[in-house]
Amino acid sequence: MLNLLKSAGVEMKNATRLAVCGIVTALSVVLLFLEGIAFFLAYAMPMIVGLFMVMLKSTFGTSSAWITYAATSALSFILVADKECMLMYVMFFGFYPIIQDSINKIRMAPVGYLIKFLMFNVLLFLVQLILVYVFGIPFLAEGEGKWVIVLFAVLMNVLFVFYDIILVNLSKIYKLKIENRIKRYFK
Repeated sequence: MLNLLKSAGVEMKNATRLAVCGIVTALSVVLLFLEGIAFFLAYAMPMIVGLFMVMLKSTFGTSSAWITYAATSALSFILVADKECMLMYVMFFGFYPIIQDSINKIRMAPVGYLIKFLMFNVLLFLVQLILVYVFGIPFLAEGEGKWVIVLFAVLMNVLFVFYDIILVNLSKIYKLKIENRIKRYFK
């Protein structure tokens, strides 16, 4: 009888975890879909949606965050009209919050920062290549100079620095002040 009760408790926890992952996936896809309201949200929405991974990873584990990332990526590929927004989520901002802790654990901080910036810039470049050569979306509008590419890269790297700092601080705040409150609801 005791084993049956323990088994039911484990199944309830798994069902709760799955339900939360489903809700976060649905909310993430809706937010990515709503990016169509304004152009600047093509980068803001993937960043915001990526923040959900901090909560999932901390509260329900890394596997829950990866499952939610995969489901959100697949659904956003089908449902999100703005391919730039979708690709920014799928190719970087969706999974970066999940792996950030691992990169931050590298003992030599300069190597960790080098890995972060190299990964970000390579994936940003790949996103732009996919947009141009797969989806046929030009990077430069008619009459824009090549300096726009440099300005875009610099601004995106500055944005990435802020995002990285926000993720670290949000993780700390979440673990100290919010996580225990949320875990009480999922017992």
